[in-house]
Amino acid sequence: MENYIKEAKHGFKLDKMNSHAFQVNEVKMMLSLLVYNLTNWLRTLTFPKGQKTMQIETIRTRIIKVASKLVKSGRSLYFKLSSSFVYQTFFWKVLTQIQQLQLE
Repeated sequence: MENYIKEAKHGFKLDKMNSHAFQVNEVKMMLSLLVYNLTNWLRTLTFPKGQKTMQIETIRTRIIKVASKLVKSGRSLYFKLSSSFVYQTFFWKVLTQIQQLQLE
């Protein structure tokens, strides 16, 4: 349990409250916890088996902080990733898993 708390504190900056107003800090904390839960949901449902224990910083590096270009061709949208992107295989595996989710 301590590792989950530590990841929430350091990965989502829950240890730093910027405002003196309680309501502002409460909203910031609630949004951070929502993002934490969505990240855990993404990790649980879409990551390959060996990579389900990644920390948030690693997830940001491999999936979120990706230099890409969104290209529209006809009715289709395409991601164009850099050819030198090291985690391209992992990125596409996760994106494919997201597309295959059956949500009701």
